[in-house]
Amino acid sequence: MGWLLLPLIAALVYWWDTSAAKDRARVVAKQQCEQQNLQLLDDTVALKKTRLKRNHKGHVVLLRQFMFEFSSDGEQRTLGELHLLGKKLTHVHLDVHRIH
Repeated sequence: MGWLLLPLIAALVYWWDTSAAKDRARVVAKQQCEQQNLQLLDDTVALKKTRLKRNHKGHVVLLRQFMFEFSSDGEQRTLGELHLLGKKLTHVHLDVHRIH
């Protein structure tokens, strides 16, 4: 019976961890946008890709890539991307946008 619960428990832990990572990514995206006087559109991020990768200590952790949309003028949508390696922010990219 215990072996039957193991996949369920693993799925729940993965879901909980992914939900927490998505919340962190949303906060980071919002901070990045505010620092550059941009507006995070829809106040949301979307998980694009997940894979395993080693961190600086050599531990295998999840690398999650999130996409989001922002605007510099309130009209045009522009893409942004950020990467979380475990809980650490490792990459932020904002596509070319108008500066006002």
